[in-house]
Amino acid sequence: MPYILLATVLLALSAPALAQASTYQWRDDRGVTHFTDNPDSIPETYLNRARELPSVKTESKAKAPSEAPASLGSAPAATAGAVAAAGGVRSAEHERLTLELKKTREGVAAKKKELARLHHKWSVAKGRTPTEDEVEEFEKKRAKGKATYQDNPYVNKKPLSSPVPARIAYFKKLEEVRKDEERARQLELELQRLAR
Repeated sequence: MPYILLATVLLALSAPALAQASTYQWRDDRGVTHFTDNPDSIPETYLNRARELPSVKTESKAKAPSEAPASLGSAPAATAGAVAAAGGVRSAEHERLTLELKKTREGVAAKKKELARLHHKWSVAKGRTPTEDEVEEFEKKRAKGKATYQDNPYVNKKPLSSPVPARIAYFKKLEEVRKDEERARQLELELQRLAR
């Protein structure tokens, strides 16, 4: 009689361990991750991608039902919920990156307009449009390596006008445009990585 009682107690204690099934995970072509505890429910095209996850011990029963994890595969809604949660995180990240990329591109477009305005201001501050003969002579001196700042026919020689502030503003804005374009490229790469 004591042996029967002992066997019953041991069987009752080992029942949860026997009831735990393996959990399988795979990712479809759209990049959505799926979970199930029924290997027969994995589509044939994804069988080679499916992998068995290590089993997780069930937590204490004292947990509130809202905190307790749903058993995967026990109902189609549980699998869909897990996929939706994983997809929700991914889609939130995708939305954030897309919004930042859109703002960055709009900012680059606005800064390029400002850059064109600054370039025009810089050109006007230089002060003059040279004749073809002056340009030809300057190019010959440049080719020989003998051209100086004073030889440049585009520069205004009047002492009170200086293109320096306009030039500084132009290059500062140009640096901002380059940084924003680089950030846009990084965001595009991150979005491509998320799409996989």
